[in-house]
Amino acid sequence: MVRPMNTSFSSPITINASEAGQRLDVFCVARLLEHSRGTLQRAIKAQDITVNGKKSKPSYVLREGDVIAVSTRAFQQAAPIVTPKALPVLPIIHEDKDIVVINKPAGVTVHPGQGVAGNTVADWFTNRYPGVNVGDKERPGIVHRLDQDTSGVLLLAKTPEAFERLKEQFKHHRVRKEYLALVFGVPGEPKGRITRPLARSKRNPLRRTVDPEGKPAVTEWTVEEKLSGYTLLRVFPLTGRTHQIRVHLHFLGFPIIGDKFYVFKRKRPPRGVNRHLLHAEKLTFITPAGKRKTFTAPLPEDFVRVLDLLRK
Repeated sequence: MVRPMNTSFSSPITINASEAGQRLDVFCVARLLEHSRGTLQRAIKAQDITVNGKKSKPSYVLREGDVIAVSTRAFQQAAPIVTPKALPVLPIIHEDKDIVVINKPAGVTVHPGQGVAGNTVADWFTNRYPGVNVGDKERPGIVHRLDQDTSGVLLLAKTPEAFERLKEQFKHHRVRKEYLALVFGVPGEPKGRITRPLARSKRNPLRRTVDPEGKPAVTEWTVEEKLSGYTLLRVFPLTGRTHQIRVHLHFLGFPIIGDKFYVFKRKRPPRGVNRHLLHAEKLTFITPAGKRKTFTAPLPEDFVRVLDLLRK
């Protein structure tokens, strides 16, 4: 079992066999969740985090028996600096007394987290509905989430009753989710299904990986359009694991264009791609009023622009 690092920084920690093989910065990120990877890398380079009493590189691969020590001054000098920005502009697809459905732009984070302290969907929700107290304090109204660079339909609850009903639907996989993904390569079949379980990567806690001991994950896909070496896929995640679509498509050999985590090094995205091209196009669920509805978000301009370029 991996042990948490002593957050008081008063006691060094000795690496055991299960913790060996990780990069030093990755190890620190997993243990010091309140600090960003960049902050920890700076602390390592400044010799505020040492291995066996010596200065090391962030990329140093830990060995069993290594002793990690953190100076008490490390985060007095290298505290995360995050400047809150203006609230994001979030187009509303639908709103009633129970819910609000938005079209989340790519680049907007859903809720505050590691290295993120403002300009999130959660901030927007709190500002728009100041008297509403729904769900987790850090994630008000948020029923599900999308990755920062994934665009599309996002559902939020405005009442505790709506929140519980919607969470229950997601928990029992009664919500139908449809994504569009632009990927490298062309599948040999018109449709497919992958059921590989997923787990947190042992080498990089920010990533997920196919792992027989992971949690069950099921993704179905169909070919929407073939584009000379690329394919537009319609994807249906039947479970809701972190990075599920991205990891499953990468495992199949069809990584999403622009994905910085799950892509083969030899694959270079087409001109104009600045993020992974994954879009949550449709979301179908039973509203708190008891009606089954589907909400749709149009493809964003950057996605359309790349498609047009490939079609030419």
